[in-house]
Amino acid sequence: MSDRSKQLFEWVWRLNGLLLLGGMVAGLMGVFAVVVNVAGFARRERAERQLTQVAGTDLRAQNLRLTDFREIAGTRSLYAQLATPSEYLTSGSSDGFGLARNLLFFDTASQKAHWLLPDNEQTISSFSFLMDPPRTRYGYDDGEPDAPEQVAIALLVELAPARSEGDPAGAPRKLAVAAADGRALTPIAESTEGLLGYHQAARDSVLVFYVSDGAAKVLDLDPTTRAARSDRVLSAHE
Repeated sequence: MSDRSKQLFEWVWRLNGLLLLGGMVAGLMGVFAVVVNVAGFARRERAERQLTQVAGTDLRAQNLRLTDFREIAGTRSLYAQLATPSEYLTSGSSDGFGLARNLLFFDTASQKAHWLLPDNEQTISSFSFLMDPPRTRYGYDDGEPDAPEQVAIALLVELAPARSEGDPAGAPRKLAVAAADGRALTPIAESTEGLLGYHQAARDSVLVFYVSDGAAKVLDLDPTTRAARSDRVLSAHE
């Protein structure tokens, strides 16, 4: 074997060794990440199992968990979700929570709490705090402002029947709006089939897009009075 061939052979072996080492390091990092994720999930589960009763609700009866409390922008209220345990253990659900069954509000001045819904028999498919001035980005489960001067003025929620094994999928949903502190929940659309998003044009005007009877509809909502100005099927005709 010539010196040149021998040198090439040595470089190939070195490269293979580096690739093998890199693969082993990546594998170990993956195992470490899984262990950390599982450990965090287990710690949270142990802490949650210690909480069996909150604000008159027995968490053991329906296997529910209470999330951390979060501030609602510009108000003296906090909120936490009462949710089912997550069905999946992934990086996206490592907090251990599924969809909310209720929202618990806490007034920091009076130090009293109240629930959004009278019971936990529904699923909160999505919820959004509407802001004044309107936010520039939209997201569910978000009471935080885009800017320091923003104040939450209302809560838009999408409700669905809580499904159990054997229940049919696609059960009718409904849309409702409440005050930012979770009081005065008012239905605005019944028998809906899904929320398509919303656009808050002004403090007193929110366009809510949703599906009903297979058709896309738009509802013009005044969040300050929780009243719908109009509710019609989307049309491309003038």
